[in-house]
Amino acid sequence: MTSFIYHDANLGRSREATLLHFVEVCGMLTLLDRKKKRDRVDFPGALCKALGWYFPLLAKMGVESVEGLLFTKYPRVCPYCRKSPHVENQCKLVRGTEGVLSHEEVRKLTEENWETRPASLNEWQQMFDAIYPRSLNTAGGFSTIALLEELGELAEAVRVFDRYPHYFYGEAADVFSYLMGLANEYALQCSERGEAFDYELEFLSRYPGLCIACGAQVCVCPTVPPATVGRMAKEMPISVSRILDADQFDAAGRKTAEIVLESVGRVPTLAKHLPYDRGDMNSALTQLAFRLAHALEEHHKETADKLLALAVELGREKQLSGTVAHPITAHVLDVLKEAWLKADPAVQRSLENEQPALGKLTQILDTRILVVTANPRGENNQAIRLDKEISTIRERIRLGTARDRIHVETLTAATVDSLRVELLSNSYDVIHFAGHADAEGLELLGEGGVHNLAFDAFGKMLAGQEGLKCVVINACSAMQGINTAFAPLVIAMVDEIDDDESLVFAKGFYDAIAAGQSLSKAYESSVTALESEGFDPNLVAKIVR
Repeated sequence: MTSFIYHDANLGRSREATLLHFVEVCGMLTLLDRKKKRDRVDFPGALCKALGWYFPLLAKMGVESVEGLLFTKYPRVCPYCRKSPHVENQCKLVRGTEGVLSHEEVRKLTEENWETRPASLNEWQQMFDAIYPRSLNTAGGFSTIALLEELGELAEAVRVFDRYPHYFYGEAADVFSYLMGLANEYALQCSERGEAFDYELEFLSRYPGLCIACGAQVCVCPTVPPATVGRMAKEMPISVSRILDADQFDAAGRKTAEIVLESVGRVPTLAKHLPYDRGDMNSALTQLAFRLAHALEEHHKETADKLLALAVELGREKQLSGTVAHPITAHVLDVLKEAWLKADPAVQRSLENEQPALGKLTQILDTRILVVTANPRGENNQAIRLDKEISTIRERIRLGTARDRIHVETLTAATVDSLRVELLSNSYDVIHFAGHADAEGLELLGEGGVHNLAFDAFGKMLAGQEGLKCVVINACSAMQGINTAFAPLVIAMVDEIDDDESLVFAKGFYDAIAAGQSLSKAYESSVTALESEGFDPNLVAKIVR
């Protein structure tokens, strides 16, 4: 896929020049050990950019299958001691290559283990973590230093490639193993801080089937964007299939790019780097805004006017490749999502069919809801019908006209840890808490009983939810402890509320959401629902940021 995206850009580069770019970006990986701050560069970005050059380099060297190359040398074991995890005192680092090397045994293991080879980037990372486990005690920048050594050997292998191609293949596999080692060391550091690191999500968000700098599926960035054989006899000979048909290889790259671009719509966190203000993406969104405005003009004129203004703005502010993303992208999806949910399903299908590239991304415009429940007091103490509330929410969504564009996820028996991990791993438009609360905070499950999550701490946990539009706390007296809005719209209960009142509130709120109404309208609908059922409408209140 990356080879396809940068095919034209790399066409005029020699393999040596491509290697130089790869080495250049690998230099940024020293950030892990040096703790150095660099403008607009972080360690996950450096790891992703390293792979972004590694794959095109191998394509430049004629390697058709990186999977085949890697698993031939690393068939779920260390190729020297042939153990997983690697056993230090049986390996070449202690005994020397001659004492442990057996190409025949490694080939045999490759054949035996082939069907168990990793199927995703995260699985490759996990395989190398099993072979060469890292720990927080790993000191002295071992992986960074080892990668530097391997890059030197890789450079030598490129220089003598025409005569000794197998030397390059083996060194390329070793370089990949140390990239995975660095990824695993970083994942450990993240875990210690209570953070999550998903290499595959990070990589796909930066290579989502097109170039995020210029927005084109085949990169058209300028060369300089404004923004910015030794031990060969001991190396295991590896046979790799060569690229024989360049057109077929490009076709496979295009197909993979299409699949990845479609996956961005299903996993909104991947969409954070999409170039909404340039290239194919900008053109598609501009057309979508115009078409939706036309479809909604008769019955939703206010929304249609917003869309027309957005379309003009997108067209006027289209940016050149290599420039910094324009701030208009912050509200693009908000306006489009509001309109998309109001559009007739027939209009949605028509737009998706007429604009195939856009059709792969329209799932970004779906509304995602997380329902969090916890009852640490136990049913014998104070029964609350949390399962009933979840089923009520699902049922009201199912009955609505926008049901196919709304997705409800649940986190039951929530603890602080499970809630934090969920918020780090996924993004939501609405987060709904159902359970117990008071002026101090939310009641979650903890060791031995209740764990009180203070509202200030809860707000900090939500800070990473860039697309969050609303937080609903359907629990007693929660509003008494909320002083500031930790989301654009916070809705909570002012006083004690019983099960019947909770369910009526949920019905009113999600009836409006399922009808494609705005969150403000949904709040008004919930108040009306309480009043129409004979309950106090002042039980619920809101804070707007």
